[in-house]
Amino acid sequence: MDILTDKKRDSRILLRTFTGSGLLVMLSTLGAAIQKIAIPLPNTVSAYRDLTLCYPDDEQLLSSGSYAGRTLAPNAGRIRDARLPIDGRSLPLLPNEGQHQLHGGAHNLSLTDWRVKEVEEALDHVEVCFEAFQPDGLDGYPGNRSYQVRYRIEDTNWILIRYTAVSDKPTYINMSNHCYWNLRGITENAGVDGDALMQELEICANAVVLNDSCNIPQDIVPVAGTAFDFRSPVTLHRRLRPAVPHNERTKRQLSIGRGYNNAFLLTCPDLRRRLRGISLPYSLKKACVLRDPLSGLQMTMMTDSPALVLYSGGFLHPPSSAIALEAQDIPDIGNLMPERMLLTAPEHPFHREIRFHIV
Repeated sequence: MDILTDKKRDSRILLRTFTGSGLLVMLSTLGAAIQKIAIPLPNTVSAYRDLTLCYPDDEQLLSSGSYAGRTLAPNAGRIRDARLPIDGRSLPLLPNEGQHQLHGGAHNLSLTDWRVKEVEEALDHVEVCFEAFQPDGLDGYPGNRSYQVRYRIEDTNWILIRYTAVSDKPTYINMSNHCYWNLRGITENAGVDGDALMQELEICANAVVLNDSCNIPQDIVPVAGTAFDFRSPVTLHRRLRPAVPHNERTKRQLSIGRGYNNAFLLTCPDLRRRLRGISLPYSLKKACVLRDPLSGLQMTMMTDSPALVLYSGGFLHPPSSAIALEAQDIPDIGNLMPERMLLTAPEHPFHREIRFHIV
């Protein structure tokens, strides 16, 4: 497999690669992002169907506020009142969404031009590693922090993302990817109003996080018997508009997010391997499966993250033209479930892995 490199203005770089089946993956240094994932249209040489939301230029991307395809860092999601609990202290962060903080603050790494550290090309895969740095105290986060995002695109249509970060002080890091998916195809960089809701979704979760009116996590409830039950494949449209009316709590929740904007607690058992007769757990597990009945395309996500945020794109233009599936920590975990909060420290680097498989 080969990588084609395009330099853009402001020294930003786009990297393009094609798998054996023709899958096109474009990476960008702006936000260490997946700029685009696309497949060739039938009976064509150079025409592609975009499977992820993308924009024709960086200016439109930044003005959209969508974070499409970007790496979310230092934190994915919102933190209530921009207060970060660490070691018994409540550290003030710089708010950037009312009184709260979203996606790591005003200087988050989604808006930063990362450096290409290394590129590897092999017959059956390519790897690209991006790196970035944030100084101690930026937007309130403690620690001089160094980040890496490593993409591996395999000839078998696997896309692997490995996140690592180190800090010289105890801090909180929660990295993720913000691709928006529409396996039916996204045209003219937008899609069609609501057509992403016709995709079938399965999420391996028995519980969901409910939010307050500011989309800040408030409570955790079982998914059984609710509009949040995706334990078996079902279209988002059917869950949002069921034959049986939603109860008042569900109505309010779906109204706040203009659809879904909720974290699901992943509960699937870990895959296991055997080493010298001993069964050892892998950290990776299946998180979700997204399938479009019309195109027949399917995307399976695996991750070692404890939660998966489903955002059904209610605030996109057009609405619900694509959906985001963000593997990450339970949002605002330090305030919602402090006993489960994991800090990054000099002796405890941050690691996370996300894998997409498209067939």
